Amino acid sequence: MAQEIRSTHSARKYVRVRGPFDGDHLDTPRTQVLIYDLNLGGGFVNFGDEQPTGATLRLKIDLLREGPIMVNAEAVYRDASGVAVRFVDLDRDAAGRLARTIEALTEHSF
Repeated sequence: MAQEIRSTHSARKYVRVRGPFDGDHLDTPRTQVLIYDLNLGGGFVNFGDEQPTGATLRLKIDLLREGPIMVNAEAVYRDASGVAVRFVDLDRDAAGRLARTIEALTEHSF
């Protein structure tokens, strides 16, 4: 009997890279963050002990080989370990640099 092959098609819109990526929360001076599950649409931000309460955030994300990008984000949900964010108004340069970083980190994953 032939073995069944199942599709592993993901319902996610964007390819994600686990991270963490270093960053800064620009709305609060000297607040360093770690960004996980980074993708073209957003990511998950760990603020350590103190999470911001606002619905919008400005972040600097340090990308490997591409340098830092600045992004505006909105909180999608919160839990004890951080805030899931969606990027808004991502400019063309930042989107291109982010896409190249994700591609470089995922090209040997398959």
